[in-house]
Amino acid sequence: MVKFLQTIITIAGFIVPLATFFEADGGTGEQKKEKVLNALMDELDKSEIKLPVWANLFKKPILSLLIDAVVNYLNREGFFEHGEDS
Repeated sequence: MVKFLQTIITIAGFIVPLATFFEADGGTGEQKKEKVLNALMDELDKSEIKLPVWANLFKKPILSLLIDAVVNYLNREGFFEHGEDS
């Protein structure tokens, strides 16, 4: 379980630059999230970062929740500039 959590933390580090990149593209939150998710899955496929076999069965939902958590944190910290207050 510790290895899994370490892997999740490593993957979270990929989300920040991807989210920043796709934030600049514009679109709805769901559109940007889908772009981040697809790019993240591509990067993980290219890298040596591997999820445990059991987690691969739930890879997309796990990554989706992780993206939500990271972006939520970044929004709370004011990382992204929004045109109006939410």
